[in-house]
Amino acid sequence: MLNLNPDEIKKLVKDKYSKVACDPYGVYNFPVGKAFALKVGYPQEVLDTLPVSLMESFTGANNPQPFVELKPGEIVLDLGCGGGLDLYFYSQAVGPQGKVYGVDISEDMVNRAKDNMRKTERANTEIRIGESDSIPFNEAFFDLVASNGIYNLSPDKEAAMKEVFRVLKLGGRTVFCEIVLKEPLSEDERKNHSDWFRCIGGALVENDFIDLMKKVGFENIEVISTCRNARTGHPSAICANIRAYKR
Repeated sequence: MLNLNPDEIKKLVKDKYSKVACDPYGVYNFPVGKAFALKVGYPQEVLDTLPVSLMESFTGANNPQPFVELKPGEIVLDLGCGGGLDLYFYSQAVGPQGKVYGVDISEDMVNRAKDNMRKTERANTEIRIGESDSIPFNEAFFDLVASNGIYNLSPDKEAAMKEVFRVLKLGGRTVFCEIVLKEPLSEDERKNHSDWFRCIGGALVENDFIDLMKKVGFENIEVISTCRNARTGHPSAICANIRAYKR
């Protein structure tokens, strides 16, 4: 992976997650679907009532729902929305007076998310194709930018974080679940395609990630909690649930 340019890495990411969108029951080296969503805390009593298509392509790092603290009427971006599972919960939380937007690099995932929002009658949602380092919205647009395991897949994490900061309103917040490292990986692991798509090869050491957030301007950065799950198979990996503000 170290020998690829950013556009080549983005294409690999797009192709991989397009495959998940089109073939969610294929064989992958990372967890996909409802069983993993249940293990990271999405409520079974809700998932059991939803269309299978809403959760069968779920590939998040954890469950951000306990940390977003949404209010009715807020405007939310789910960056890397995938098939739309988090979109569904966000749209419920902000209510009809709020609005939830999704962005994903994969057209197949976008189409799946749009179809799922129609199936679940989520009229307060809108989904677009886009990339994390070039978010297709004006500055100071959102109250919250949420994500669930997208930075480790980005070849330019600083550019992606700057974009999140740009599109947030003053006083807005970002809340996300992300795979981070307790210590640096070996060069061989960072080169490995397989480790990249496990969200390991492109992950940052936790302190480096926090330093990056400070560099782009975020304040009141809080690592709410950390955990391990099926996404953190590597012994150096943990999932960090992080909140920060644009002041």
